Amino acid sequence: MDDFFEVIKNSTSILLLAHENPDGDAIGSLMAFYHMLKGMKKDVDVVVPEMPETFLFLEDIDEVKTSTDKKYELAIVVDCANIERIGQINNEFGRCMNSLVIDHHASNTKYGKLNYVEEEISSCCQVIYYLFKKWGVNITKEIGNALTTGMLTDTAGFRNCNVDKNTFIMASELIDFGININLLYYLVLSKKSMAQYLLVKMTLDRLELVHDGKIAFSYISEEDMENVGAKMGDHEGLVDLGRNIGGVEVSIFMRECKDYYRISLRSNGNVNVNKVANKFGGGGHKMAAGIKISGSFKETKEKVINAIIEELNQ
Repeated sequence: MDDFFEVIKNSTSILLLAHENPDGDAIGSLMAFYHMLKGMKKDVDVVVPEMPETFLFLEDIDEVKTSTDKKYELAIVVDCANIERIGQINNEFGRCMNSLVIDHHASNTKYGKLNYVEEEISSCCQVIYYLFKKWGVNITKEIGNALTTGMLTDTAGFRNCNVDKNTFIMASELIDFGININLLYYLVLSKKSMAQYLLVKMTLDRLELVHDGKIAFSYISEEDMENVGAKMGDHEGLVDLGRNIGGVEVSIFMRECKDYYRISLRSNGNVNVNKVANKFGGGGHKMAAGIKISGSFKETKEKVINAIIEELNQ
């Protein structure tokens, strides 16, 4: 951790990156670092090719760039398990002289010059919170809002099994810093657009239970997203609809993209979905993982369901 901070202190220009299709933990991690580095008077840019509208309330989010042609002394990549998943358009990571990776995914491939991975911690924002405390960073309202956003989204509002007493201690300390967790919970987990409600309806209408009700499956197509006017990030949380059904061990949610499918997997504890995702080149955590896969709808659906059944039968 001390080596990390020395590298940061000795770098003038810094680029912040996270994984493609960023969630609240990725965005929160980026913006917390952005405000910390701004406080250190660093020349810092954040690159996110596609920004989910859910997080536009965060301070200075309008400073985020979709891409850049600049070269930087240092890249800091947060919440991203491998180099292939970095959200970038112009190989921004490859044009940085040095790199630090901060993550909490067990599948992290340690692709940075320096890597700090705490896989037992519930969110990357929680990892960063501990780093900031170690480094003596002043937790401003802007930093606190960003860190709380990531903590809330990656724990599904404190519901996931990776939540422990330290997560609640972090939350209580952030409240002491003046952070309104009730408001942030509403903004990132409860507030829904009409497009999001329509996607929920479609997902429930198509929901199937297979393997004696232990697996829930549903999907939305690219056309569905267009028809309801959905924006980037509006599909987030749809996978949990299946997981909430009694008796379901694993929920599978399949989203059609241009020439591939993005598949979200959620477990209720008895199946390690990260292990399943790894079989298809994906990854994540024991209870939450993702896959990006090409093929026909039927073939892809069958492959993933069979992989889950295989894991259930072990």
